[in-house]
Amino acid sequence: MVMHVNQAVALAGLCLLGVCGCSGQSIPDDLPELYPTTLTVHQSGAPLVGASVQLVAADPALQKWVSGGSTNEKGEVVVMTHGKFEGAPVGKFKVTVNKTLTEGQSAGNDPGVSNPVKIYDLVEAKFRSITTTPVEVEIMAGENNLDVIDVGVAVKDAAAEL
Repeated sequence: MVMHVNQAVALAGLCLLGVCGCSGQSIPDDLPELYPTTLTVHQSGAPLVGASVQLVAADPALQKWVSGGSTNEKGEVVVMTHGKFEGAPVGKFKVTVNKTLTEGQSAGNDPGVSNPVKIYDLVEAKFRSITTTPVEVEIMAGENNLDVIDVGVAVKDAAAEL
């Protein structure tokens, strides 16, 4: 389960890196052509807000180009590659969806506080892992508005305690 939290943290870090400090950086020479891609994620038929979505290419040559993003209030993701280039390359992808909830607070410098921080996964386990996700999409040349992905019922699986 820790691997799933790490995947979410890695994707968030890439997205943050793209937003914060890499503006002005040139486009990599080997960046494949990217096509505008939007997908929508629902849970139990309603938009899933604040979820991390990652597209993992079936083609090993494309796997270095991390694509994904976070869902908005409508459950929509505008897919970015490496968190800063809009779109995704042509190909077939497996899709993972992760969302976590953190409860509690760290003790900080107050040794009298012992309220551990607990992290919960809010998406069914099969959707959180690239090896078990049933969701596959294909990106084509041109604009891609992909079908709605429904990640099943809401769950609250203990992921970690800090």
